[in-house]
Amino acid sequence: MMYLKTSVGIEIRNEDLIISCLKSNFSRGVFTHFKRIPAYRTRNVEEVRKEIERYFKSQRLSRESIVLGIPRGDAIIRHLDLPREVEDNLKQVVLYQVQSFEPTEEEKFYFDYAATGAGQPGKRLQVLLVMVRKSVLDAHLEALGALGIRPATVSLGSVALANLFLHKRTDTGGKTFLLADLKPGSFEILALRDSFLIFTREAVREEAKAWKEVLLQELELAAGKIRLSPDDTIEKIVLAGEESEIALNELRESIEECELIGSTLPVEMPVQNRAHLQEAATSVGLAFSGLVRQPMLALNLLPSEQRLQRTRWAYVPTVLLSLIVLFLLAGLGLRQTIQERILGRKLDQEINALKGRVNRVQAVRAQAEALEKKILFVEGLIRQTDMNLEILQELTTILPPDTFLNAYRNAECTIQINGSSTSLDLIPKLERSPLLKNVQQRGTTFKDAQTGKERFTYEAKCER
Repeated sequence: MMYLKTSVGIEIRNEDLIISCLKSNFSRGVFTHFKRIPAYRTRNVEEVRKEIERYFKSQRLSRESIVLGIPRGDAIIRHLDLPREVEDNLKQVVLYQVQSFEPTEEEKFYFDYAATGAGQPGKRLQVLLVMVRKSVLDAHLEALGALGIRPATVSLGSVALANLFLHKRTDTGGKTFLLADLKPGSFEILALRDSFLIFTREAVREEAKAWKEVLLQELELAAGKIRLSPDDTIEKIVLAGEESEIALNELRESIEECELIGSTLPVEMPVQNRAHLQEAATSVGLAFSGLVRQPMLALNLLPSEQRLQRTRWAYVPTVLLSLIVLFLLAGLGLRQTIQERILGRKLDQEINALKGRVNRVQAVRAQAEALEKKILFVEGLIRQTDMNLEILQELTTILPPDTFLNAYRNAECTIQINGSSTSLDLIPKLERSPLLKNVQQRGTTFKDAQTGKERFTYEAKCER
């Protein structure tokens, strides 16, 4: 299969790295590769680097579009409700907010934000502000850099999961959805309303509690935090993570509107990757954020000076290749029609070139048929003439010497003879001839008074 773009999502999930690759075809993204690298922090750096390098090489994956997802616990999230008047200077207003959260001059934040309600008159601006301490993100980048990984984008795993769920959904207007990322020892709850992240909370799961009890408790807590009115409801709960299938089996009796995120993903995948879909959901979301042109929550915590800068010329080969592919596909679709037209044109040219020769051949053929008819007619006449000579010669041989013929007639091989003879047994003699058959007497015989001979009339058929 031919792919147009590749994006790799890498999630820092507890002590492991989860790597997922998405490749885009003409219809949608395809989840092509998955790998989990356990305990990458405590293992030998060179060993882990070689393992990652072998994986990228063996799967022929590009490192140009890597999206890194850092843990929710490393980030600080604030939801800002701002008046419409600050929209033109929103970036500066957000910067002031970030500076107010920085504890000291030395401890800075990397940050990014996403706003909803922008460009819509009469609505206040809802801003999702995500911050991470400079020292924390630098430590992650340094550790991953030693492993040969240089991300083009850094985001939160939970934000990527939200982007994956919200992509091209048309049923989120005025509705609230809960996403739960369930890990072996912890979980994160996300609340989405009107396609925007309005609440997120990460917590440790108590070992003694079942997932049903934990999630029902978190459901009540989230409902209070997002201030659901008595008439509002949570539309659906969507589960992701390694523990999601276990939790779904426990929740089905209590909550009908509950499903796995794997059933809603807008991606295709080979059969072998389906078993990893739930644990890879966040890393798939990270890769998906790098694949689509404009995710719902576009965030990049990587400082501008560390981002990969691409000039316009860097896109020229991709654009040219895309145009060539489109041209070839168009040619492939029109190939049969074009070939038929070319073949028809060639046949018309050859027919016109041979038209004069064909006319001459047809004229010669007509002349030959006319000559053949004349020849057959002449041959018939000749055969008839030759037959008369043979029959007359035969009659001269078989008739007695005193027999004379007065008349001979051949009409379409019916022979009639008139004459006189003293012999009365002429019919047997005539029938013994190989040239005559069916000899019959016509009329009666009578004696000629002058000659004293019997006058006769016989009729016979030609033998051939």
